[in-house]
Amino acid sequence: MRNNNPTTGKADKALKDSLKKLNDVESIINRGPVIYCIWRIAENTPVEFMSGNISQWGYTPDDFLSGRITLRKVIHPDDVDRIHANVIAHRRQGAKIFDQSYRILDHQGEIHQVEDQTVFIYDGNGIITHAQASISDVTERCKTEQALQETQNSYQAIFENTGTAMGIADQDRNIILGNKKMEELTGYTKEELTGEKKRWDYFIIPSDIERLKNQNIKRLADPATASKHYECSINTKSGNIKNIYLTATIIPGTQKTLVSMVDITDRIKAEEQLQKSEERLQELLAKSSDMVVVLDDQGLFKYVSPAFKPILGYNQTDLIGKSSFDFIHPDDMEIVGIAIGEVFLNQQKGIPTEFRFRRADGSWACLEALGSNCLDNPAIGGVIINAREVSERKQLEAQLIHSQKMEAIGRLSGGIAHDFNNILMGIQGYISLLLYRIDSMHPDFEKMINIQTLVQSGADLTGKLLGFARGGRYELKATDINALIAKTVNLFGRTKKEIALHHKYEKNPWTVEIDRVQMEHVILNLLVNAWQAMPQGGDIYVETQNIAVSQSLSAGDIKAGDYVKITIADTGMGMDEETKQKIFEPFFTTKEKLRGMGLGLASAFGIIKEHGGAITVASEPRKGTTFTIYLPTSGKEVPKETFTDKTILTGNEAILLIDDEASIVEVCRDILVSLGYQIFTAKSGQEAVKIYARNKDKIDLVILDMIMPGLNGGETYNQLKAINPQAKVILSTGYSGSEQAQRILDKGCHGLIQKPFRMEDLSQKIREVLDQGQPLPV
Repeated sequence: MRNNNPTTGKADKALKDSLKKLNDVESIINRGPVIYCIWRIAENTPVEFMSGNISQWGYTPDDFLSGRITLRKVIHPDDVDRIHANVIAHRRQGAKIFDQSYRILDHQGEIHQVEDQTVFIYDGNGIITHAQASISDVTERCKTEQALQETQNSYQAIFENTGTAMGIADQDRNIILGNKKMEELTGYTKEELTGEKKRWDYFIIPSDIERLKNQNIKRLADPATASKHYECSINTKSGNIKNIYLTATIIPGTQKTLVSMVDITDRIKAEEQLQKSEERLQELLAKSSDMVVVLDDQGLFKYVSPAFKPILGYNQTDLIGKSSFDFIHPDDMEIVGIAIGEVFLNQQKGIPTEFRFRRADGSWACLEALGSNCLDNPAIGGVIINAREVSERKQLEAQLIHSQKMEAIGRLSGGIAHDFNNILMGIQGYISLLLYRIDSMHPDFEKMINIQTLVQSGADLTGKLLGFARGGRYELKATDINALIAKTVNLFGRTKKEIALHHKYEKNPWTVEIDRVQMEHVILNLLVNAWQAMPQGGDIYVETQNIAVSQSLSAGDIKAGDYVKITIADTGMGMDEETKQKIFEPFFTTKEKLRGMGLGLASAFGIIKEHGGAITVASEPRKGTTFTIYLPTSGKEVPKETFTDKTILTGNEAILLIDDEASIVEVCRDILVSLGYQIFTAKSGQEAVKIYARNKDKIDLVILDMIMPGLNGGETYNQLKAINPQAKVILSTGYSGSEQAQRILDKGCHGLIQKPFRMEDLSQKIREVLDQGQPLPV
């Protein structure tokens, strides 16, 4: 290599001589691991010689000789200032040679740890002009040293922090090292253990010393012939004796012994306690209401707890050795197979699985079971199954789901009925107006009567929906149930001569408070269903009975209390269990198309439930069906029946009509005007309150829709009463939402009229309220 930098004087001659010598050994240097560099003491430390083996870091000598790369650029930025200060310090001290270490960045940016021996070069005047650096890459060595240190630290940490008492003894059994756990076990500090050169014999009780000493001699002579594990007893510093499980091994390449000690005193006590626990467990299994079984890997019974006998009727000997799958219902075999397969194959707990298991008497019990894989446990060697009978719980769950489903569908049906009744109201209103304005000789009179009849049929259909949707209870009346049922049965019997009707009525039935129209609908539906179940004719039995249900007998929807029990039984074809579960669902029917929509029994269910009662069904194929109704009793007296003439009545008072449906406002306004009344109209509760506040002295009666957005009927009623406590109000609705309607009536509302109503019904209701000074009883 040549240096193009000019030099002068004796320093230059000395440098040239040095460079010549370096060139002679350059080939040797370039093949060695040590990198040689000569740099001038000047700004930027210009390099004047760089050995070729700089290539190991991806550089060439020319990179430095040309000045493209300086030494400062290849030294790690965090080390530059330290190295610079180090050089200055050694120059000031007049040092000729010094060592330093730092980091180098190679051409790829990788970091290398280096050691550098720097020699200052002086000129003839004793002035330092250059420095020669011998640089060795010690990265791998540092890594090795670091790894060795980490390993040593790890072993030290393991030794000190292990959960086992450990110590090291020399060949004379003197303790030379002990860890913290050994201090805890013996009660002696490390200084006491090692400083006084205590032998193992110091701790061992006399009866065990000779045995352990002989084993130590064997271990030193031939480790393979000596036992590694012992049980012995030691004396602690406090004088307590502890039972120890000791392990002793020779440290390879030495005559030293590594000893670990485990205190088994508590373990022995625990084993004694475990034995007692096992005895208690056996006692619990014998008396537990849960069933526990152990299956082998083929699914055969290995163990059966005593609870099987009272729950399923099996003795333990009836099942041991038999396949568990022989007792599982065929329809549940797949789900059980999947569940137990998860336990067998995945070595884990399964998920709770419900299935049917055959009882000893042949009936089926519903079980919930959970398995745990203990095949690898020598004490068990099988799968533990914990099972309990949930037949009653499943029945209650089914009842709850059915009730919730009926309630949800009921809300939907009620909404439909409300909207449909509003539509029918518009049709009925205009038909009433037309019939009012023409006589019976008009050519379209009969057609209008037919339309009115069809509207009534539609209203009957929505009445079924309302009865199902917690709705059919419009005006409750104390009722003699015998009279109502007898009337309905006689009406039915006149049209069904092929059916033999039998009745047995309670002599003095308790009073029930019911909506009579809705209850007639329920009884008639049940009679029709019974008739349809007997296409070849048969017998229907109707019975009423006073019954007191005690707390101990109450179940499901039948709470404790006094009831009138109504039974309607037939001798028809009966039904299977699946049909029984769905019989009260809306739109479920076993009838042919066009014979019904499946709303009858669903409607009956809703009506009875809304009356606070319950309805049940009992049936088997070819053994007939029995429906039983429970109606809560009332302390009220049955009122005497009064009959009113259904003629159209007129008047001239002022009426405020409130309804959110524009079509109903329009047709009802026309009806009321035709009847001679002065009309104020409002399409919302808010608007109605404002109108009434301005005209309360003029308005004699309010006809109030119950279901409205914003301010609903109940809230509007409250505000009207706040303005005028004497205000007379008739509640008008297409959906009673019985509880809401009843609350309004209970507050003193003067009456209720159900949409769709006829002109004569509205005229009668208006006069009934206006012509009385006090609110009518609800």
